[in-house]
Amino acid sequence: MAYECLIYQKLDGAVALITLNRPQRLNALSKQLLRELYRALGDVEEDPEVRAVVITGAPRPDGRPCFCAGDDLKEIAAEPEPTREEAVEEAIQMLHDSGPEADVAPICRLLQTMSTPSIAAIDGVCTAGGIQLSLFCDFRVVSESAQVSDLEIKNLGSIGNGSAAVRLSRLVGAPWAKEMLFTGEPVDGHLAVQIGFANHVFPPGKLIEGALTLARSIARVRPQAVAITKAIINASLDMELTQALHFAYSASLPLTGKEGAQAFAQKKSPPYGQP
Repeated sequence: MAYECLIYQKLDGAVALITLNRPQRLNALSKQLLRELYRALGDVEEDPEVRAVVITGAPRPDGRPCFCAGDDLKEIAAEPEPTREEAVEEAIQMLHDSGPEADVAPICRLLQTMSTPSIAAIDGVCTAGGIQLSLFCDFRVVSESAQVSDLEIKNLGSIGNGSAAVRLSRLVGAPWAKEMLFTGEPVDGHLAVQIGFANHVFPPGKLIEGALTLARSIARVRPQAVAITKAIINASLDMELTQALHFAYSASLPLTGKEGAQAFAQKKSPPYGQP
């Protein structure tokens, strides 16, 4: 299926690469891009061959790297002001609907719940809706030249939908989350790893290679085990320890390690793995 605002590539069969492709607008999240991204992630989830997806951004026209500058503010500014009734109706719909609206929230919900692991590969600008998008991916890897920030308060005097405050504080801790959100000052790649925002930092020009290496490592293992483990980890964050352990045990029951154990004993590759 053709896309206008992103590039979808299926690499080696088992890994998908999605590139946000509005370089002239710093890959800002227009309504069309959001709809296309939702559709592309749906394609990833429905493709039994794809076992991991990498999301990145196209470089600017002058070649400087860029992940995503957040919502397309020019597009938003051009929209008519909603009436009170329209605003209430939209808020209610956002609480209940998980369809492909032109908003980042449904995409974030999809990233969190989809069985296919997602990796945000970040270089250059990553702010506002861009950082929000990355926070809902399962992993974040960054280039040394990444500039991770949230400029909602500093530039707009707003906090978006507030999810960045919740997710960022859980990821990096309250003090770092507050500093990033209150000041809007960017965090580079090395500091992003140091505070726990990202798993790995790579030299400029090596980011996608590093992200794809991680994705291919995931693609080699049993996808059902990965999906269930992701569900256990995500759900257990909102549970106390005993409840989380019971949930983890129940969720793990459908899988057995017999096939893997037999393959290991015979010095063979597991029957569910990728070469």
